[in-house]
Amino acid sequence: MRGHKVMLLPAAFLIALLIPEAWAGGSTASFLKIGVGARPVGMGQAFVGIADDVHALAWNPAGLSRLSRRELGAMHAEMFADTRYDFVGYAQPMRAGTLGAQASYLSQAAIESRGADRKAGGGFAAYDMAVGLGYGRMIWPHTRLGTQLKYLQSLIADVSAQGWAVDFGALQGTPIAGLDVGLAVQNLGPGLKFMDERSPLPLTLAAGLGYRLSAGMLLALDVRHLPHDRQTAVSVGSEYAVFSAMTLRAGYLGSLSRRAGGGSGADYMDALHGLGAGFGLRLRGYGLDYAMTPFGELGNAQRVSLNLRF
Repeated sequence: MRGHKVMLLPAAFLIALLIPEAWAGGSTASFLKIGVGARPVGMGQAFVGIADDVHALAWNPAGLSRLSRRELGAMHAEMFADTRYDFVGYAQPMRAGTLGAQASYLSQAAIESRGADRKAGGGFAAYDMAVGLGYGRMIWPHTRLGTQLKYLQSLIADVSAQGWAVDFGALQGTPIAGLDVGLAVQNLGPGLKFMDERSPLPLTLAAGLGYRLSAGMLLALDVRHLPHDRQTAVSVGSEYAVFSAMTLRAGYLGSLSRRAGGGSGADYMDALHGLGAGFGLRLRGYGLDYAMTPFGELGNAQRVSLNLRF
């Protein structure tokens, strides 16, 4: 009976992933959609089925249970329009599972305000932040579950909003050696209320495959659906250990969008826009990762992550 329950767990998440797009109207707290960690982003943001480091807090909290040592990680991202995104996370393995904590902060340069006469009226600040506490545990052989509770805050000028969200994740081994299935539900919560209007969070339903081959090769495939935003994305990623101290990565994130005005409502693949590449350096318990993603005329987004395992 227990074995049947284990097999039903991934099926339940897959059913949720295929829920019709019954919710509409878009979402708020868009910073929760930004990829966290130079390693996952360098792999095209295909990390739900991998989730084997402290960045599992941002992709699939079940992956926390894979950590055998304490891990501290930090990321800094330089994006376009003077926007910066920072993340810090910590994971503590214990006998009863692994605890994790994280904080992320999106900031940008002062925004110029203008009055009704179009004259400059000074600048104002805007930022978004999230603080989370997560937990992951192996409950049966080859089956891992995890969850995370997050506090959210957004500010634009003198208007702010606070809220909370919950993430759930699962990792399931398969009869194929080295192949794992990952499933995640992220940003489940009541939304943020600015002034008198409440907007939903970017609820995300994700499924991923992670395949560890011999000779230091890692392949990943993710499908991510945001029902409130009517968006679906498919990402593929790869990682290759050139030698024990250096790893190369490449990936692609493709968006499936509803055809505007299409009579059939069929989805189509947008033009290539989600290329990612990077590398990682490891020396004993220290790690340095770098990733770059192009944004055309807007420039390139660059991420640097530092990790310490001890």
